[in-house]
Amino acid sequence: LPILERIFSETLAPIGPIHSVLDIACGLNPMSIPWMSLERDFSYQAVDIYVDLIEFLNLYFKHFAINGKAGVADVLQSSPSHPVQVALIMKTIPCLEQLDKQAGGKLLDAIQAEIMLVSFPARSLGGRSKGMVQNYEAHFHELIRGKPWKIDRFEFPGELVFRVQTS
Repeated sequence: LPILERIFSETLAPIGPIHSVLDIACGLNPMSIPWMSLERDFSYQAVDIYVDLIEFLNLYFKHFAINGKAGVADVLQSSPSHPVQVALIMKTIPCLEQLDKQAGGKLLDAIQAEIMLVSFPARSLGGRSKGMVQNYEAHFHELIRGKPWKIDRFEFPGELVFRVQTS
């Protein structure tokens, strides 16, 4: 996707060298590693609920000699809780909240990352915006209300991204 380089250069490059990444409900996000500002010695952990996807990603990591590990996880039940530098939560919260309205807040509280990239879709699958940016932005601010986090907002075609600095 042509937008990947822009998303990761604008959101991750200013952070500095990135050594560890946790990708929640990863989908095919790990395949965008070449566009991320990662150090040579980085580690990448990806979790998703689909076994066949996880098997594919582990083959991908092995084939390209990437220090990565993909594992099956239902983040509605339990989120990875080990500390990382960056956590990717890309277009994940709306999906989880279809099953559990409290899932977004619980997930953000559980993740132990210095930086979280949290994104939301800016358009429907049909390409309409339908006020999605305003709706998701308001919802995100509800999720983080009262937290002493620093938030930077980015808007890209099709995606609203928040960079959350937790420390």
